[in-house]
Amino acid sequence: MSSMQQKALYLDGPCGEFVIKTKEIQKPEPGEVLVKIVATALNPADWKVQKFNPPFIEYYPFLLGADSAGIVEEVGEGVTSFAKGDRV
Repeated sequence: MSSMQQKALYLDGPCGEFVIKTKEIQKPEPGEVLVKIVATALNPADWKVQKFNPPFIEYYPFLLGADSAGIVEEVGEGVTSFAKGDRV
């Protein structure tokens, strides 16, 4: 795995299995921040997405996991509320 890739948790298909895959680390777009994740967790919404196949998922594999904490690595254009090194 190169330094421009990260591991991520995906749902592999409708009502499928959780799988860990690598994905490229994207540069933050205007108004976005790139966060180096230090801690993350699954929450009840994640297993419900896996079990019930909600209609908002349009494609697979689907990237899961929204509960996380880390350190801002880079800020996109126009971001003023966060700076590199901020804990979030």
